[in-house]
Amino acid sequence: MGKSFGASIDLAKLIDRRSFMLGMMTAFGECIAGEAKRCAFSPPFYPDDYFSLKTEAERIAGELGIELWLEENPEIDEEHRVMWWVMYKFPEVLDEYQALREQGCNPAYEFDRFRDLLSYGFAFGENAEAVRGRLREKTDTMETVTRVLFQPGDWPVPRSARRTDDA
Repeated sequence: MGKSFGASIDLAKLIDRRSFMLGMMTAFGECIAGEAKRCAFSPPFYPDDYFSLKTEAERIAGELGIELWLEENPEIDEEHRVMWWVMYKFPEVLDEYQALREQGCNPAYEFDRFRDLLSYGFAFGENAEAVRGRLREKTDTMETVTRVLFQPGDWPVPRSARRTDDA
C-alpha cells in the first residue's frame, strides 16, 4: 500500500496567500463590475501585506472598471490590526460605507450593519431599495479565508483589540 500524505501535509501551507487574496478580489470584482454586488471587501490582510498586494490589486480594479478604497482600521490596536480594500463601482456606495464607519461601525465587529451595502440578499435593480435581504441559512463564510490567510487566533479580531482612544 502506498504512503498516505493527507495526514502529514498541512494543505493550507501549500496555498499561496497573495494569489488567494488577489483571486478573491478578482471574483468579487467581477460581481461588482457586473452589478450583481454593490460593494465587496477584499480579504482582510495584515498591514505588512499591503505593499505586496497593492500594485496587482490596483491593476485588477482597473481592468474591471471598479474602484478601491483602503480601510486601515485605525481603531483596532496595532497588535491586531488588519486592513482591507472596499471595492465598489459607484461613488455613492463608498459614501454609504464611510457613513456607517462614521457612526462607529466596523465590519470586523458589526458585519451585519454592512449586509445591505454588500448586497447580500439583493443587488442593483429597479426598486432594489425596497428589497430587504434575508439569508435562508446562516453560514460561516470566513472559514477558508481564516484558515489560509491568518495565524490561529488572529481572525476574527478580538473585541478587546478595539481602541477607544482618539490616537
